[in-house]
Amino acid sequence: MTGFVFFGLAWAGWIYSTFIMEKTNPYRFPIAACLLVAIILSVFKIRFLGLDISLATLFLLFISFFTFIKLPFWKLLYCTIGIFIVSSATAVFYLMSLYDPVWIFIDQQILLSFLGACLAVLLFKEYKARVFSAIIGLIQGDILYAIILKNFSIDFPIGSFAFLDGLALTCVFITIWSGFEYLQTTFEHKNFQQKKEKQL
Repeated sequence: MTGFVFFGLAWAGWIYSTFIMEKTNPYRFPIAACLLVAIILSVFKIRFLGLDISLATLFLLFISFFTFIKLPFWKLLYCTIGIFIVSSATAVFYLMSLYDPVWIFIDQQILLSFLGACLAVLLFKEYKARVFSAIIGLIQGDILYAIILKNFSIDFPIGSFAFLDGLALTCVFITIWSGFEYLQTTFEHKNFQQKKEKQL
């Protein structure tokens, strides 16, 4: 059932941020509010320039763009290039899966999620930048693919439930990888501190 992964993970994230996350955490309310709005908007869509676009997708795209507004010019330029790479890779992946679907040995959205997460991890160091750049890149890739298909009179919905499933999985993959990196850094720091204390 398409949309099950998105709704499951979004509700889990909302419950965690609302009831479990510390009230002093500055990200608590923004995360809970964004997830709830995304869940509500996911069932609505608009038609713009002959394309069906999910409102949840537009909302997530806007929020993700907003997080990069205050970056310095050179950092913003780097993020723009990184996002362009993710967008291009997404569109190329879609086109290759359409042209030669034989090599898609597992679910298309799982493969796309893994690709998006890997690119975000390789291109960006900060967790927030990884998540939001992946969201922007995947959505823009979805839009680009829909525009290409429209030229051949083929309708492709932007931000379908299947796509939202993949987007949610991408965020999970990035979170898991970033979590491992954090644990590794913490462990190495602890070992360094212990060695330093022994030397003293």
